[in-house]
Amino acid sequence: MEAPLSLRRPINWQDFETLCKKLWGEIWACTEIKKNGRIGQAQHGVDIYGIPKSETQYYGIQCKGKDEYTDKQFTEDEIIAEIEKAKLFQPPLKKLYLATTAVKDAKIEEFVRVKNLENISDGLFEVHIFSWEDIVELIDENKETHDFYLKSQNYKSRKSVSVTFQNASTELIMTPEFKQTTIHRTQKIIPAVPLNNSLSAIMGLHNKFAAIPTVVARFEAASTKINLSLCPLYFQIHNTGTEPLEEFKLLFEIHGEIQEVTDDNEVRTGTHISPKIYQTPDVRLNKENKTGKILPQASILVGDDTFNSDMFFIKPLPKDYSLEIRWKLISKDFKDSGVLQITVVPNINFEYKDILVEDPYLVGITEGEIEDVLIDKNDD
Repeated sequence: MEAPLSLRRPINWQDFETLCKKLWGEIWACTEIKKNGRIGQAQHGVDIYGIPKSETQYYGIQCKGKDEYTDKQFTEDEIIAEIEKAKLFQPPLKKLYLATTAVKDAKIEEFVRVKNLENISDGLFEVHIFSWEDIVELIDENKETHDFYLKSQNYKSRKSVSVTFQNASTELIMTPEFKQTTIHRTQKIIPAVPLNNSLSAIMGLHNKFAAIPTVVARFEAASTKINLSLCPLYFQIHNTGTEPLEEFKLLFEIHGEIQEVTDDNEVRTGTHISPKIYQTPDVRLNKENKTGKILPQASILVGDDTFNSDMFFIKPLPKDYSLEIRWKLISKDFKDSGVLQITVVPNINFEYKDILVEDPYLVGITEGEIEDVLIDKNDD
């Protein structure tokens, strides 16, 4: 029985805790091994605890999941912090194990050895660290955990999913269009008019009557414009496993400030002869809470097939920044979650207008508000 050193790490910290509980429960021959409290409660540096066989004091485990792709390590500051918290655990521990999915690091192991001797000389618990390579070796040496973990990993390979944006990536760049108009008002020069000029008086009288408003009935022509400040978005759900996903749906939340989330980017004005016909989309938005759900009509996605959701639109703020979309897929007997990243890079069109004014107090430069960009639908 061999467990390869490339054995896949647990996909989340909850699974890592479960693995550690199973592994050290077998090593300690301790059926009473337990996870400490529940999420949100103070755990005093201990995620898992138990009394090994033939022992009379508690051993504790602190589980730290690390990203294998960015080579993040258990830092010295983290180790010191966890040791200090574990001092508050009651009753006092005999040993503290630091279990991490990070790769082995000689410098960190040396640091833990030094802290271990310091603790022993102070009459405190021992401190030991187990990196992912150490844990894989222990899995290989303990049959129950080995069979449990490999079975769990094989199950997840049969049931797995990938959720991406329309570009088949977990990252998307949005380039909304905005405009800002700056108005430059300059003084209008008015020529002097002689008071005794009878022709001017007659013309003035004519202009007085000409200024009387005439009521004219107007009908605004129907038009449809596209709002380029709204950016299109949809999800691709790819069944990467070998078994079908049944009765699946996707829930998502937009994290970060946005101006609007909506079903379409059309602005209709005037009188339209035929109303716009809306089909029932599979994307259901909660516009106030910036959340939504995707409810496909066909609720079965076979292995290696991809489902594309209907499109919806987000209007970001007119600045460079990032947004997160956190998703959770739920199906009949499988669930998964993840995060998608949006980088907003707006294109702001600056316009300038010169206006002549008679009132000298109105002379100056006024910078307008940043506005949406609308174009005729036929021009998009």
